[in-house]
Amino acid sequence: MLIGTAVAVVAIAVAIAFASTAGNGGGNPSGSPSPNANSGEPSSIPSVDSVAAASAVVKSVTLKPADWGSGYVAQDPYENSDLNEITVDQNCNWSTQPIAGAFTTLLRSSQTPDKAVLAYSGTTAYKAADSAQYGLTEKREALQRCPTQRSGKTQLEDVHEINIPELKGFDEVVAEEGHEVSDENGNKVDTYYTYLTGRKGNFVLTTEVDRSGTGSQEQNRNDASSALSLMLSRLEGGSSQ
Repeated sequence: MLIGTAVAVVAIAVAIAFASTAGNGGGNPSGSPSPNANSGEPSSIPSVDSVAAASAVVKSVTLKPADWGSGYVAQDPYENSDLNEITVDQNCNWSTQPIAGAFTTLLRSSQTPDKAVLAYSGTTAYKAADSAQYGLTEKREALQRCPTQRSGKTQLEDVHEINIPELKGFDEVVAEEGHEVSDENGNKVDTYYTYLTGRKGNFVLTTEVDRSGTGSQEQNRNDASSALSLMLSRLEGGSSQ
């Protein structure tokens, strides 16, 4: 799902919604936990029990422009913390829904100065791991059901799940790619995106990278999976930004 397009959709509805090394990164298309998910090892992630505590974590984990590489700058708008998300209804249209069971969420939007590459990083802290897990189940179900998705005049085609097995350390991952063929004004576009979602306990981390032109997906996967791994290292290491 194109986070940038989703942001524009929700801006119309309620503000802005929550919404990226070839052969890298990770999916687990079966939806089953990673081998160490139930190993009984102590959790390496923060324990949060309030909005304030959760907000501190998501701010430290979510990437800033410089984290994507030299030359990246903030988009306008840059940050969004509305507790809403884009879901895919039974007719394969996008709709805006509250993020159920979440303490807080944060999305940061970056880009190259020429806007040739758009990059998004998001972190959501849920109150319980089962709520976070349910969200990924819904994402995977929509991918299997809706290879074409729409929001008004915006249309995505060839939406599908991919496997990026080298992305390690998550309890589960949903890795999505697709092709935007028309924008919110109905104009023809040629944008390819990679959108990664990784769950660790009650935290859900997302990255997305968008580029125009056939053949851009390999670099999208490189950038998105490296970014998601960086976010996980911050979650587990308690790095503050």
